[in-house]
Amino acid sequence: MTLILAGCGLHPGSFTRDLLEALEDADTIYVETYTMPSSSWVLHALNKWISKVRITSRKLVEENSRLLIEEAKSRLIVVLSTGDPLIATTHQALLAEAISAGVEVRYIPGVSGVCIAKAFSGLQYYRFGRTTTIPGPWRGFKPYSILAFIYGNLCIDLHTLLLLDISDDGTQLKPQEGARTIIEVEVEAESAIGYKGTLRNTPALVLEATGTPQGKIIPFNSLEELMSSNLHIREPSSIAIPAPLNKTEKWILEALSRSKLGEIWLTRTQPRRYYCDLYEKIIGWLSSPLYSL
Repeated sequence: MTLILAGCGLHPGSFTRDLLEALEDADTIYVETYTMPSSSWVLHALNKWISKVRITSRKLVEENSRLLIEEAKSRLIVVLSTGDPLIATTHQALLAEAISAGVEVRYIPGVSGVCIAKAFSGLQYYRFGRTTTIPGPWRGFKPYSILAFIYGNLCIDLHTLLLLDISDDGTQLKPQEGARTIIEVEVEAESAIGYKGTLRNTPALVLEATGTPQGKIIPFNSLEELMSSNLHIREPSSIAIPAPLNKTEKWILEALSRSKLGEIWLTRTQPRRYYCDLYEKIIGWLSSPLYSL
């Protein structure tokens, strides 16, 4: 039969006609909710097909995918994700494994949370560099490599989208906790390498409730200001670290966020070459035998 990898976007209004037809025809619908916070709405939206729905775990998709593939040899299986299923390496691997096993596969795209966050931010979409995730403390390691991602993007005048990790129970890392993580690892890296970082004083955007009617852009003049904020920020959320804005971006961002942005959003206290030097130092440190997680 067939294995269908399908995305359902970020709210029930994102269900496409192709997806609805696949859900109707499916023998089993496996729903994974561990890649997106606040995704309980998916089960409510699937009420019509509830008898066919199975909640799946990260372990089933990542470690025991052969069970899904074996079932798809004789049944029509839908693996349903919020957002888009292929903007995650786990699901790309599942697609490849199924094809290798001779199972027919089909991909039904969904509205991607990553794409929406960039588009919704008010920043120019093509000025975003590499995206990365701030891991939660439950991962058990210090994410020094995030510094390389941010400084590497700033070196070439690009913005950085920082996704916030999600625990196995569906809890998303809070933006304030994410800002604290960045500041803490930079303090440790400064001590280890002997450089003066700038991220604690760098402006940041919080993208709150992205892709929902309650979506909101919240500017902070520095990561430290975000870290100290007591705002209750709704999920799903993410952080954007902007490179210096051009005048068009500033105008659009002020309108969308209903905020007045100061000069710090247009310039930096250090020249761009400074960020390039920091990037090279951090990469060298992470590659050194002296570095250890």
